[in-house]
Amino acid sequence: MPLDPKARDLWRAEMLKEYGDDFIHTPDPTNARIMFRSPMLTWATSGGVKIGHFGRWYGPEGSGKSLTNLGLMWSAQNFPQVTTEWYELLIHNAEQERNKIKAAHLKQNLKKLVNRFPNGMDTMFFDTEQRFEENFAKQLGIDMSRVEISDNNTIEEITESAKKAFSWAGLVIIDSATNAESIESANVEAGGYAVGADARAWKRIRNMQKTFDRRYNTLIFVDQMRANLGSLGKNNYGPPSAPPNVRILRHRASLAIAYDKGQWLYLDKNLMLTDDLKKASNDFRALGRDGKEVAGIELRCKIDKNSTGKPFRNARLRFRFPVAERRTGEVVQRAGWDNSFELLEMATHFDIMEIGGSYYYLLDEEFERTGDKWHGEASARSALEQEPELRDRIMARVAMDL
Repeated sequence: MPLDPKARDLWRAEMLKEYGDDFIHTPDPTNARIMFRSPMLTWATSGGVKIGHFGRWYGPEGSGKSLTNLGLMWSAQNFPQVTTEWYELLIHNAEQERNKIKAAHLKQNLKKLVNRFPNGMDTMFFDTEQRFEENFAKQLGIDMSRVEISDNNTIEEITESAKKAFSWAGLVIIDSATNAESIESANVEAGGYAVGADARAWKRIRNMQKTFDRRYNTLIFVDQMRANLGSLGKNNYGPPSAPPNVRILRHRASLAIAYDKGQWLYLDKNLMLTDDLKKASNDFRALGRDGKEVAGIELRCKIDKNSTGKPFRNARLRFRFPVAERRTGEVVQRAGWDNSFELLEMATHFDIMEIGGSYYYLLDEEFERTGDKWHGEASARSALEQEPELRDRIMARVAMDL
């Protein structure tokens, strides 16, 4: 029997009447995403976490997974502002290309996104490890009145509560799924083990589909890495690590980010973070031990899976800890992301700036030196912090490469 194109409309009408509007997927032309506070991680994930999808971060303890989530919470709360700044870069690129149709389309999408989340998003945070520090979150600019925190670590109760939270929370974070346990596991006597009990309990996330709205909700799982005993890792040095092999979490995640153990950073004489202990300033000595005070951490991320963008990209980002001057107590560094470090890395990667000896040279659109130059990394990063046009040029180039 030959195919009848007209039968498609009849089929759609019948399915919608029988099963409701959610039966047939409607694509989101706006490609709505929650962006990271890190511009390099935003680039590596092709624009951030796509709304309507699951994300999964895993890595060793202290590798920066929870710091990433704090940045996401801030971006979710400030969604109209963050999205507008990003779309203005995309619109600028389209106008530079003299593509009026593309620019108009982007403007329409921006208007739809801002109207969808006019006040940003609230967050439901499941703190199974009971480590969330509210004062630290406030230092990063997070409005805690828009965050609900649960200390529950029972899988069945978390999944049921999350299902109900989707009615008001645009962003739901479970940190960490590794620390949560099923009712079956909790009832096992000391020394016993309920094989596969936790993995079976996590299958309850299938029921979340009933309330999970792909236009408004985003779910993030965080996992701690576990050692794979019985085999040696790279260079035969200890067992390799892997996230818990919970199949449903692995398959449901559209975006998976693997974190390496971050290295400690110190302040140099220019009050810039450095990974070279020899360059660390003696003005910031650690109390109670020999050595310099740790002033930050470097995170290294690999995009293991990305069903909504380009996979296998890498990002290197730095987070600053609060630091005060030893004698006066004056704050010389506040908590937050070291974005000028990332901008400089991306500027040299995309040949907007080039390194020659100890100088950084600005290049024009033809990749020729303009005459503007800065001596040393500190001067180049200072220029990035003080010249918004230069920052916008770098970010506009980054936006072209998503």
